[in-house]
Amino acid sequence: MPIYEYYCPKCKNEFELMRPMSQVGKPVLCPKCGRKSQKLVSASASKTGSYVQPPARSAFRQKP
Repeated sequence: MPIYEYYCPKCKNEFELMRPMSQVGKPVLCPKCGRKSQKLVSASASKTGSYVQPPARSAFRQKP
C-alpha cells in the first residue's frame, strides 16, 4: 500500500497515511482536529540495488 501525505487547512497539521489505491479519492479526516484534509503532491523515492534512494532534489509539495 502506498503512503500518502495530507494537510489539514484548519489546524495546519501535516500527516501521512498508508491507504489502498482504491481509497485514494475518498476523504481523509485529520487525526488532530477531525476535519477534512487535502492530499499533498510529493516526490517519491526509488529503490536501486539493496537501498532506497531519495530524490536528488527536495520534494515538490503544494499546499492548497
